[in-house]
Amino acid sequence: MRSKGVFIALGKAACYALLFIGIQLFVSFAAAIWLSIRSGIVLFSNGIAPEATALAAQVADALIRNAGLLTLISNALTLLLLLPVFAARKKSYAREISLFPLSPGAIWPLVLGATALSIVISLLLALLPIPEALMDSYTEASSSLDAPGFITALSTVIFAPIAEEVIFRGLVYTRLRRAMPVALACVLSSLVFAILHGELIWIAYAFMMGVALTLVFERTGTLWSSIIVHITFNLFGSYLVQYVPGSILILILGIAGIACCWNWLARVYPRV
Repeated sequence: MRSKGVFIALGKAACYALLFIGIQLFVSFAAAIWLSIRSGIVLFSNGIAPEATALAAQVADALIRNAGLLTLISNALTLLLLLPVFAARKKSYAREISLFPLSPGAIWPLVLGATALSIVISLLLALLPIPEALMDSYTEASSSLDAPGFITALSTVIFAPIAEEVIFRGLVYTRLRRAMPVALACVLSSLVFAILHGELIWIAYAFMMGVALTLVFERTGTLWSSIIVHITFNLFGSYLVQYVPGSILILILGIAGIACCWNWLARVYPRV
């Protein structure tokens, strides 16, 4: 591939990643401004002069409590803003993100494999000798995502997986793949995906998850497969994995389950 084509592919991948980051930052900043103004008005109406430090802490707490809603809005905006982008270029949205039909026979191994992967990662976090400080940081960072409610569930299980798959597999990975070997494109796109999760333990398992999602996407050739895996993983990991008993045997069975599901997926989508 000519160097010009490489730079174009890398530039496109970077633009899509920056679009995702930019919308996340814009929504958070807009929410912070709105919350600051609203809190200031309430304080003034009660005859209280707002104190900057206390107001900032109040706004930060409100942002954390509404993290699910802000994430939902950010991801919905990301998906919507891509519509005029592709329309202006006279490109098919579905084709650009590789949203091709998925063989029905692939659905059950994808769902079961994602469930097993969620169990394996959860048990690894519980069984590995991870420093207490890192686990405390991880637990604190995860607290905003554990909040009950329809909005949080909708954001975590539906909108976040879809938007992240569209950006990181459907657009970033596919553009990187045009400029470099598949393995390197997989690692780079998964690394970007992981770093944006922020917290160190999140970064570690988001990278593993990114690689797994890319392998599934590459095997099937359709984004539907990685979307199904991502949704199932988030659903099981957020609401059901806590009921799975922790033991080495369950970990081994989970790994075996992943292998069996991958083997079946390979039968449905054999390499040509």
